[in-house]
Amino acid sequence: MLIPVVYPPHDPAPPPRFSPPPVPPEPGRPPEGPPRPEGDVPWVLYLLRVLGLCAFPVGVVLAGVIVLLKVDQARETLLALEVGSVQTAVLVLAFGLWLLLSWYTARLLLDRRFKPDTLGECVRPRFAEGLRRWLPRALVAGGGLPIAAFFLMQSRERLIGVVLLGVTAALMLFVCKRRAWLLKLGNESWLARLLCLDARRDALAAMAREDRMSTPSRALVVAVLLLQWSIFAALLAWPEATARALGAPALVLLAMGSWTVFGGILLTYVPKALIRIPLTPLPLLLFVAFSPLNDNHRVADPERSAVAPVGSRKPTDAWLQQWMRTVGADGKRPLVLVAVTGGASRAAYWGSASLAHLQAVGEQQGVNFADSVFAISGTSGGALGAATFVAALDARRQAANAATCTPWNLVRDFTGRDHLATPVGYLLYPDFAQRFLPVAFAGADRSLALEEVWTRDWPRALASQCPPGEQPEPNPWSEAFTALHARAGKAGWLPLLALNTSALSRGQRVYQADFLMPTADGIDLVDPTLGLEVDRLTLAQAVHNSARFPYISPAAAVVFQEPHRDAEHDDVGPVWDRLGDGGYVESSATLALTDLLRDLEASGRLKACKPEDDCAAQGILDRARVRLLLLVNSPSKVEDWLCRDAPTSADALPLDGRRYRATHMGLNEVVAPAQGILNSNDARGRDAMVDLIKRVGGCGQVAELRLPLMPGQRPPSMNWMLNSASREQIDAALLEKWPSPEGANAPSAIQLSQQLRQARNWLLQMK
Repeated sequence: MLIPVVYPPHDPAPPPRFSPPPVPPEPGRPPEGPPRPEGDVPWVLYLLRVLGLCAFPVGVVLAGVIVLLKVDQARETLLALEVGSVQTAVLVLAFGLWLLLSWYTARLLLDRRFKPDTLGECVRPRFAEGLRRWLPRALVAGGGLPIAAFFLMQSRERLIGVVLLGVTAALMLFVCKRRAWLLKLGNESWLARLLCLDARRDALAAMAREDRMSTPSRALVVAVLLLQWSIFAALLAWPEATARALGAPALVLLAMGSWTVFGGILLTYVPKALIRIPLTPLPLLLFVAFSPLNDNHRVADPERSAVAPVGSRKPTDAWLQQWMRTVGADGKRPLVLVAVTGGASRAAYWGSASLAHLQAVGEQQGVNFADSVFAISGTSGGALGAATFVAALDARRQAANAATCTPWNLVRDFTGRDHLATPVGYLLYPDFAQRFLPVAFAGADRSLALEEVWTRDWPRALASQCPPGEQPEPNPWSEAFTALHARAGKAGWLPLLALNTSALSRGQRVYQADFLMPTADGIDLVDPTLGLEVDRLTLAQAVHNSARFPYISPAAAVVFQEPHRDAEHDDVGPVWDRLGDGGYVESSATLALTDLLRDLEASGRLKACKPEDDCAAQGILDRARVRLLLLVNSPSKVEDWLCRDAPTSADALPLDGRRYRATHMGLNEVVAPAQGILNSNDARGRDAMVDLIKRVGGCGQVAELRLPLMPGQRPPSMNWMLNSASREQIDAALLEKWPSPEGANAPSAIQLSQQLRQARNWLLQMK
């Protein structure tokens, strides 16, 4: 029997449900998507890959901060800026551009998904996202804050630090809020259209890596590269005008910005996108590979040397005879030897201004101080000071109105100019590009920039300080370095010059003098028996050989007239040696004067005379007539004076009280070798001074004009750029016009005053 089964009625189907539309993501927050794929790259390896990809922006920022804040010359250059000057304004702009380009280049590199993928997927997605977000931003803070803090810690330049801190803060705000600001832009806004945001809005919101560089980014990169090449061309066309308008610090920042874009985009981004292989190490490879082929640093390149050759030179005893006939015939007038120590522009200004000051004081008393100066020896910046003073004496003789063409005004105008910006510009642009080319271009040599600055600045200084004569006088800086004394033989006495340099391979002292010293220990660069191609050496080149400041002015090759081919004695090649700063061997500039005195002694023209000897009639110089003037620009304490309190007794011996002092050296295991090398060099110069003081007859015949170290005063910078505060500080010391009574009573200021009094007493003996 079938039993019917009754099923309960079905429930009616529920009405269809409609899910609400997805809520659009908040601006600045990435949309929720599918779960991220599991990464397989350890976070340490991911970090290394990111740093390798951003090698140029990260490396240039680190190198820039280290160089600007840890290298003494670079730090002094920053402090030489004048608050409110054009160079400072350009520095602020260059500073902001450098930080912006560092951030932007790093962001472009990290936002691109190269094929094959450079970074991969990190096992810690949050770490990877934070690194990609914050590494470019860290370049802004890491580059900007240390430099701003450096200026904030200064008293005179604090306003510059405030401005740079404001630029850094504004850039940090921009790079942190930029994404949110862009996402708020409507599609119809002109900025959205300019930045092509329609196609990139989702990727921008998700901070996703893209497969191509956007058109605005390409335009920005091209604009930056065009700016840098424009600076490059302007430096070649108008070196001084361009470099001085921008200033050395701004040039450094602009160059670093260009290196970041060029290296990060053209050497990393583009090659990875096109050929999948970055060319990041290419500059280093080219630098090493081409360095034997592209050396363009040469002493006295014939195409850029004097038209006339170096004139014939007389030995020291012949010059002494001429001096005694024209100036010292009375047998009483003192003969002054001058040593101007090294120290770049500070040495040039202090040395030339000290001599010009004594010249001015003597003229007030009816005495020509320069007539008693037999020879001036200079090293590094001291060579520039020595040559400038002698050139100023020559210019005054040719001026239409000698009364207005004073050496005091002329030397301070010339040596107080910005001689740094032009060689820095050449270093960072033409000469930097030369390092990566297989062919040498002589015109790109940054050495030429400094030599040409002096050559072109001299007529400008003459035009501003000296009325021209009826005939335009020749420019001594572009003539053979003996030309000054060739003219002096017709017009009267002019001090002789000895400019000291160093042969780096030999490690020996080299001098360039307009006189001969047959018994000298140093090497005479223009000795014809050496067979060197320096027979048309200009005054600017000779000074520069002595002042080849490390890295700003490179070591330069001196070549033989005929290359050597004696393989048996390992004497093969065209290069005799490379010249560097004279301070490498000895910065006191006294060894050449010791050679000069020894040479005069050997010739029988210098000896200690008795009253009955009548040495003057025999053409012999009595040693009692010799005076020594030491011009030292290093800020000095009382114990730095070797002849303290200006003793009057002829046989007073120099003092070196520091030999009894305790010394301290931290981390001696690390710093002892470097400190030993540097301090030994300084001590060798001090010992040379002591020996020369003894040779001239003792402290009674010596005047030490040392730049005094004043409490609370920043020493003038030791580079090729002096600001107005540095010049005023040096002038005040020489004129003894201290800004406060405390300064006048400072022990070091008292020492300088006593030494100036000693020199003024010599002037009385010159009447």
